[in-house]
Amino acid sequence: MKKLLLSLFVTLIVSNARALEPDSISKNVSDLDSLIQMLETNYTGFPIIMQKGYGDDYQKMKAEISQNLSTGKIGIQQAVCEYCYWFFSQFDGHVYVDCQLFFDQYFAKCHIRYAKLFEYAPQPVSYKVNDKTWLIRVPSCTGQNPTYQWLKDAAQAYLQSGCDHLIIDVRGNTGGGDAIWEPIFPLLYDHQPSSPECTFFRNTPKNLSFYQRILNDNPDDEVAKWLVDNCRKSQEEMVKIEDDEDSVENFPISPLPKKAAIVIDKNTASSAETLIRFAKMCCDMTRTKVYGKENTWGAQYSGNIIGTPLPNSQIWVYYPTCVSSLFLQGESNGSSGLAPDVHIDLPYPKKLTENCDEWILWIANQL
Repeated sequence: MKKLLLSLFVTLIVSNARALEPDSISKNVSDLDSLIQMLETNYTGFPIIMQKGYGDDYQKMKAEISQNLSTGKIGIQQAVCEYCYWFFSQFDGHVYVDCQLFFDQYFAKCHIRYAKLFEYAPQPVSYKVNDKTWLIRVPSCTGQNPTYQWLKDAAQAYLQSGCDHLIIDVRGNTGGGDAIWEPIFPLLYDHQPSSPECTFFRNTPKNLSFYQRILNDNPDDEVAKWLVDNCRKSQEEMVKIEDDEDSVENFPISPLPKKAAIVIDKNTASSAETLIRFAKMCCDMTRTKVYGKENTWGAQYSGNIIGTPLPNSQIWVYYPTCVSSLFLQGESNGSSGLAPDVHIDLPYPKKLTENCDEWILWIANQL
């Protein structure tokens, strides 16, 4: 009983203290509290990160940001950015804030603004580089630029081209959906991965309600239907949504390409990183290599993102609801991204649009 009274007393003190704060600071503190509660309760990577021994650092970071916000040293936008950047910079590039401050000051700390260095606006292309090499540039996985049909046609055009070698360029591709790669996976596949993986969903009311809304709008969405049907029946917080043995489909080995290259940069992210992970897990390096100057973005072990505005500031924060079993097994420092197999020791190209740039010509010569 004494412990209960003490707890209530402390709660009243905190509540009254906040009531004395200026209204704007009180709303800011409320927004930060909402953000912390949302990620701790729903972000799938959070309990894993805590289990791996980062709890003390997290509590220190959270207390410092809360103190600076409540005393007016920083505003709510900076507080939200600093809190999310703690996850973004160390563990998971899928935790981020959709505001200019985040991209100008925080994102820029660990990413490269290529557009400031050269003409950088990758476009979908599919054509012959030389007699032996075909280029397919895929700047997005959203299914819009290019479409799934465009990539399917590009893969078919390559097979009919007579070229032995294939370059797949995913520089500037920040992701979208993994399904875009269905025409490409069979071309690269050599073997099943030695360490198969599966995917886990954090089964919370908020996460499930998001997929219920998707299902209401699109009853044929298979992912949303599976999650809603199965997770409502489960008492587990982490629900496996894919069996290990089904994590990678068995494809017949394609005779072409004889050699393949995948070109990456720091903006290669999420579903684009799926292609890199597939190459590293299921493709023999004597046949398929990843080329680049920098590692990829660092959003390779999570997915199925939810965006939510904070109640007062309306700042949008994004977090993933699913993680790979590799994240659980130890790859929690995924923010470092995936490294190229071959480092490109060349200057950045003069431009990257629809052109066959200097990097592509160099790789074609290497193949």
